[in-house]
Amino acid sequence: MSFDKLIGLSMLAVATAVFTYYTTWVFVLPFVDESNILQSFFLSRDYAIKLPFLLLLIAALGIGSFVGNVLIKNAEKEKLKKSKKTQ
Repeated sequence: MSFDKLIGLSMLAVATAVFTYYTTWVFVLPFVDESNILQSFFLSRDYAIKLPFLLLLIAALGIGSFVGNVLIKNAEKEKLKKSKKTQ
């Protein structure tokens, strides 16, 4: 198995585990008794909304920073091209 396939398989496994954990946390735990041992493996349900929102905010900030950085670098390249043409 190539290294790329191994990385892809591990990413798929992590995504599946996170999806299963979150789905159980949000859709199953409200129907499980509070004294059940299963409740100890999960955070409180308040975080079920707060964590995805925080991750979405961080992702949006990261994408915005990346796009801004690319736009600034492209503007600098264009500025250098124009200054070389005028010389």
